[in-house]
Amino acid sequence: MLQRVLRDLIKVEGINTAVVVGSDGFVIEHISQTNVDTDALGAMASTSFGMSVAMGNHLRKGNCECVLVELERGPIMLTLVSRNEILAVMAAKGANLGRIRYEMKRYKDLIAAAL
Repeated sequence: MLQRVLRDLIKVEGINTAVVVGSDGFVIEHISQTNVDTDALGAMASTSFGMSVAMGNHLRKGNCECVLVELERGPIMLTLVSRNEILAVMAAKGANLGRIRYEMKRYKDLIAAAL
């Protein structure tokens, strides 16, 4: 079921990789249209999200909802889907970030239910 949800998510224009990773950095499930090291992505996503959570707590800005990393060849977005799982999405350069963020919010309940 989780594989099917991720397959539907990467049909969103601009998204080319979707990875569900545990807070420990291990990949639970992934699907990608590109050649990407999903294990490395999972480990870095977990670390990045953890640092963003710590920043929000330390600065008293609240819970972390989304992390956006804008890179030269396309963005990576992270969001918490359940207590211990993170959704990492890689997108193409020039992708509509608002649309991707909206779709990630829409899909996170489906992903959480499939876990």
